[in-house]
Amino acid sequence: MATVGVGVIGRVANVTELAPNAASAGGDKVAAGRDVWLYLRNTSGAVITVTVVTPGTVAGLAIADLDITVPAGGYAVRGPWPADVFGDAAGLVSLTYSTHVGLSFGAWKVGA
Repeated sequence: MATVGVGVIGRVANVTELAPNAASAGGDKVAAGRDVWLYLRNTSGAVITVTVVTPGTVAGLAIADLDITVPAGGYAVRGPWPADVFGDAAGLVSLTYSTHVGLSFGAWKVGA
């Protein structure tokens, strides 16, 4: 499982800072934040499900994980990912995949 940095989209963002990452077989982690968004790109010929793990509880009840369906040959943009719902003890959001083959993703926030 790899931890991937969050890029900043701004007027002077470097293109390399915005390049998507290949999804890891064991899943990935990104920083949680109320200003963080995920871009998920599927180049395969089948639907891929990305699961965003929600480690928290409310009144002792587990918060259900969030599944994102990324269509074959398509993309999905989702967010934000506040730490109080989606962050683990280290403030990271965990992502798992039905398959990582053909899946790339990026985590970005808007900056100046």
